[in-house]
Amino acid sequence: RALSFAIFTLKHLELYNILITIVVTKIIACKMTITPNIFVTLQSISKNNRMITSFLTDSTAVQQAKQAAEARYGKRPNSPADFAELSLHIKQATGNDISSDTLSRLWGYKKGYAHVRHSVIDTLNSYSHAGEESNYIYHSTLNADDLQPGDKVRIAWLPDRVCTIEYTGNYAWRVADVQNGKLHVGDTFFCRMLCQGEQLTVDNLRSGEKIYDGYTMGDKNGLTLVEKI
Repeated sequence: RALSFAIFTLKHLELYNILITIVVTKIIACKMTITPNIFVTLQSISKNNRMITSFLTDSTAVQQAKQAAEARYGKRPNSPADFAELSLHIKQATGNDISSDTLSRLWGYKKGYAHVRHSVIDTLNSYSHAGEESNYIYHSTLNADDLQPGDKVRIAWLPDRVCTIEYTGNYAWRVADVQNGKLHVGDTFFCRMLCQGEQLTVDNLRSGEKIYDGYTMGDKNGLTLVEKI
């Protein structure tokens, strides 16, 4: 009975596997027999333990974490640029990474996952309750909210891309000059934040007759330069 009670209690502890190992070791050391009932119970506990590392995407915990993150971010993210920016905000606030791809799947913008890792929800909750200051430092960050129409910014990314963009208001930009890149003078797009060291994903890039829902610059090494000129 004492052993059955101990096993029942283990179900309510976080370190299931470690404690189960200890119990089994003690049983063997005492030359006790593990009956079929005890083995099934231990197996069930181990299986349940693996499930605690993730949540169902429609669970209350996940929905609450998303709602809190939206409140901190200021809106519901709903575009490639939004998810890239939210990913950046999370990294600034917590020092931890949640990729824009993971965020877009979590919010249902892309085909999502059946489960979400516990660590992702922990990071989202940390972001939602983090203070305004952060120990994570970037070389240079420009927010469109701090700019005026007509302001120009020079950005660069590897291997040799250099682009001058002009802010036209309401988070809209126009390409004013391009060196060694695929963009063209006159192309337009939308984004809220540019950060050195991070990739830049923009919305609704219009280049000639083509329109790109999401377009990324510096996807491997991030922007190597962000400066207001």
